[in-house]
Amino acid sequence: MVLAAVVGASVLSACGGGSADRLSRRALTREAERICAAGQAEADRLRAEAQADARGADAATEIDATLEALDTQIQGFEDLRGPAGTDDALATLVRHLRAAAAGLGELRDVAVADDLTVDEAIRSNPDIVEAVNRSSAQAADDLVALGWLTCVGVAEPGG
Repeated sequence: MVLAAVVGASVLSACGGGSADRLSRRALTREAERICAAGQAEADRLRAEAQADARGADAATEIDATLEALDTQIQGFEDLRGPAGTDDALATLVRHLRAAAAGLGELRDVAVADDLTVDEAIRSNPDIVEAVNRSSAQAADDLVALGWLTCVGVAEPGG
């Protein structure tokens, strides 16, 4: 599904949420890896179920599923509390993920309004796609800055 390619590895969904307690750096990384792994599994499931010819409201349903998964990821990262030095980086990550979600919401609205497939909505809205891609790339940079290389496919879990 092209939508998953637009969103990119960095904005995959996840099963979220840590507690308000601060985690050690190591525990924070383990929890982030869990969120990312769950996100990858959800993205794989969504790609397998995607209907390339879905139009309008049916295409919107696919985008809604992606947005729901992304919201779960956002919530998971938003709930993480690691060493105080990670607070700003986590907030920046969440901000970039929210920006990507906003762009996907715009693509959803276009698909419905113009009765388009997801691919058609993407091709006909390069400015929205550029904004989603930029936010996704920034989120990937944020993940790298936090040292969560597994989340961007650079390292194996626990590595």
